[in-house]
Amino acid sequence: MTWTTRNHVTREGLVRVDTSIPALAPCRLRVLINELKPSEPAFQYLAGDGRLAFSARRLCVNTPHRPFAGTHKHRVEPGGGEEAAYEPADIPFVPLQPRVSPGTYRAILEAFAAECFITFGTDFGWSEP
Repeated sequence: MTWTTRNHVTREGLVRVDTSIPALAPCRLRVLINELKPSEPAFQYLAGDGRLAFSARRLCVNTPHRPFAGTHKHRVEPGGGEEAAYEPADIPFVPLQPRVSPGTYRAILEAFAAECFITFGTDFGWSEP
C-alpha cells in the first residue's frame, strides 16, 4: 500500500492489482481518507488506464446520498450499462467520530477487495494512513 497526500487534508492509498483479463489491466484499489472526516473513507476498484479507465466498484462509508442513509456500494460492469447501488452487509461498522481505530481501514479494504474477487498475498504490505 502506497500512501500519498493529495491535498492538505486528503490521503490517497493505492494498491496495484493483477488481473487475468488483459482488457481491464492495469487495475488498482484506491482508498481516500479525508483527515477532516476520517470515519467517511471512500474505496474504489479502478480498471483500465487513460480514457478507457473506469471505476468498477465503489464503497462510500458513512456517506449519505439518496436513497442511502449511510454506507453503500456502487457497481458498474465492463462495457457500460446501468450503475447498481446497494447497502452492504459485509463492511465493518465505522462509528462517526474524529478518530478511527487502527486496523479498521485495512478490515474495510479486505472486505471490499473480497467482493471484487481480489485476495492479498502474504507479501501485502499495509501501513496505517
